[in-house]
Amino acid sequence: MKLKKRHFIALIFIPMFFGLFFSYLHRAPKRNYSDFRVYYATAQRFVAHEDIYSRPDEAITPFKYSPTFAMLMAPLALVPQKNASLIFFTFNFVAMLCVFAFCKKIIVQDKTSYGENILLYGACGLFSSRFLLQVLNSGQVTIFMFALIVAGLYLFEKRKEALSGAMLALSVMIKYTSALFLPYFIFRKKRQVAFLIMIFVAFYCLLPALYVGLEKEANYLKKWLPFISDTSLDSGSLYDYKNQSFFSLILRYFTKDSPYQVSILHLSFNQGLAFAFVLGLAIYVMILYRKGESKFYRSLDYSLLFIAMAFFNPNAWMTNFIFLIPAYMFLLYYLIRVRFKDILTIILVALSFALASWGSESIVGNDIENLLEVLSCVTISGLLLMAALFRLKFDKKLRGFNNDYADF
Repeated sequence: MKLKKRHFIALIFIPMFFGLFFSYLHRAPKRNYSDFRVYYATAQRFVAHEDIYSRPDEAITPFKYSPTFAMLMAPLALVPQKNASLIFFTFNFVAMLCVFAFCKKIIVQDKTSYGENILLYGACGLFSSRFLLQVLNSGQVTIFMFALIVAGLYLFEKRKEALSGAMLALSVMIKYTSALFLPYFIFRKKRQVAFLIMIFVAFYCLLPALYVGLEKEANYLKKWLPFISDTSLDSGSLYDYKNQSFFSLILRYFTKDSPYQVSILHLSFNQGLAFAFVLGLAIYVMILYRKGESKFYRSLDYSLLFIAMAFFNPNAWMTNFIFLIPAYMFLLYYLIRVRFKDILTIILVALSFALASWGSESIVGNDIENLLEVLSCVTISGLLLMAALFRLKFDKKLRGFNNDYADF
């Protein structure tokens, strides 16, 4: 008897959920709930009308998110931390499934077979498993933010601009790097959704005042962006070997103050930062460059923008690289449609996967993992994906693509 699709999905995801859930239940208390502890402590301070950007407990990492995010987390402060963390884990798992589902809806424009769906979901899940597991196990919020963005892009494709703007603006309230989509919409003359994003951002900034009052919310907002700058753009954060941002790669490889033995040039810290900014701006301009209006080119640009979100976050820890998922899915879908005849794309995807995932401590051990992080191998894996995507974007053979992918 042929296994129905919904039964197959249940057979895969239900055991996966409970396996990860009980693993988290066992590990999270031993790790003091990692990042979730920051959200939980901040939610408690928000409920108590206290300063959410203070650090009464120096053992807890500073809260770098908006007052709106603190308000969203506030209901979890009403239950014990252990229970709250399990609720948040479950929410994250559902958000992860939404990410894959919406990515496919955005990228895949024709009917795919059972086997092709398994390949798309399975390979993308495998390629990004190192980062997804870190987000789930640390109680990080990146998956939720990711789900908001892909849902917003899907709604945009369906011409539901108001809902799209609301989703994308809420993602900005969690991590400001999703604001990279705003210039893209403006440049593409989709000014209505860009305007709606800005309107909703303003609305969300005022929303916590309903609970804490305008004066308290104004104080929160005054501290928010300067606090991000003070705790993210310092040399200690940017030189940290676990930081895989594009800025950190440039600083490690090209500055004289680099604490690692990989320096090629001898720029000062400020010169290195300026150099990284110029190169990053050049990459972003290449993404904004109008190549075509078809869904093929839009989903290609989305994939590039997601990589840019990981790269241009000054504190790009491993969890940020779940944003490679759309690029992997786009390139895999492209390879399916060309029947895997593009050898160079296969090589770039394979090398990216190897650099991103095979450097995990569980595979190579702690010392080699640290060395690979010093060498910014995860950043380089993202650059390989960017190279594959830019090659397709500027390939003259693809100019004839129409609004669907029939020309594959």
